[in-house]
Amino acid sequence: MKDSPQSTQQEMASDVNRILRSEHSRNRTGKLIAVLAIPAIVAVLLFLLWPAEAVPVWQTRAIDQGDMVLTATATGSLEPKSEVSVGAEISGRITQVLVSDNDQVSKGQTLALFDTDELNVALDQAEAQLALARASLAEAEATLKEALAGERRTNELWDRGNAAQADVDAAAAVRQRSEAKVAYARASVRQAQASVLQARTRLEKAVIRSPIDGVVLQRSIEPGSTVAASFQTPVLFLLAEDLSQMELHVSMDEADVGLVEAGQSATFTVDAWSGRQFQARVLKVYLYPNIENNVVTYTTVLSVDNSDGLLKPGMTATATIETGRRENVLRLPNAAFRFTPPSQSGDTGGLFRHPAGGAGNGRSGPSNTVWVLEDGKPERKVVSTGATDGLYTELTGDDLSAGDEVIVGVKQASER
Repeated sequence: MKDSPQSTQQEMASDVNRILRSEHSRNRTGKLIAVLAIPAIVAVLLFLLWPAEAVPVWQTRAIDQGDMVLTATATGSLEPKSEVSVGAEISGRITQVLVSDNDQVSKGQTLALFDTDELNVALDQAEAQLALARASLAEAEATLKEALAGERRTNELWDRGNAAQADVDAAAAVRQRSEAKVAYARASVRQAQASVLQARTRLEKAVIRSPIDGVVLQRSIEPGSTVAASFQTPVLFLLAEDLSQMELHVSMDEADVGLVEAGQSATFTVDAWSGRQFQARVLKVYLYPNIENNVVTYTTVLSVDNSDGLLKPGMTATATIETGRRENVLRLPNAAFRFTPPSQSGDTGGLFRHPAGGAGNGRSGPSNTVWVLEDGKPERKVVSTGATDGLYTELTGDDLSAGDEVIVGVKQASER
């Protein structure tokens, strides 16, 4: 017996309703699973992306006892011990230059020659004038001798009563005029002699000679050049004394000048000889200050032995002067003063940050602050300090003792 069409339709409707109810149930279950899975995923991401707390590993140095060498540093230039400018006192044309730069010269050696034609003529004229003056003097002296004889004879006649008073007076006047002419002639001779001496001196100055034993640093003249010495002496040569002994002139800062005095030993370096130290000794400290851009410095002169000839005038040098020593003192590494523990508020890691800590405020402290470890945490200590040598600073108080560890840096950071 076959089913009726109506019953078939009812069965089909039942199947459709059952399928729809099954799909609706699955959708609700999927939504519930999705809602429950989102927090779990967020928790996993937070766990993975949240930065691990970094635990610093502190780098420490121990306070010890030892010696300290105190120094002051300054920069300057090397200069000859004695430097002489050789000039010309006369005007004229240079005919010969007998030395060049870097030549060794001895005292009295001829350096250059002027054209002496006009000077020789002037000397001849002066000598001729001297000869004329001497001849005039001889004539005046002869006239005086004659006048004295005539006066003597007139006086004898007067004594015998054979001469008038007028004759005696006339003879005396002649004698006086003759004496005046002699005096004038003698003055003319001295004037002529001075002219000759002047002409000879000018002729001698036509030869430029070295006043010292040394070396020619600079030659500023060439043969054929004309020199005019009207208003000031032109410099022809710059000479330096023996360069085996030189001077180092440095500008000492006013903060260090009170520690520097004559006799202190020093070392210095120059760029030309990298890595090599040269010895020096303080000669004097100038009292007059040099002020540039409101910075006050004092010129300090050091003596330098340049026997090997490695140093040249004008080289820039950096000098380190030993100003004192401290023996067996408690000393602290200067790196400890430059260290400040990092602030937690500045730490970052990954996508998120840890909450800010409260140890980041006011951590630097004064310049004599150091940090020590107490219970694994840095604690600030303010210490009493004395002299420093650039690497260590003397501890003068009882805040710390030998063997105590101070923090100078952070080696690394470990996670916990």
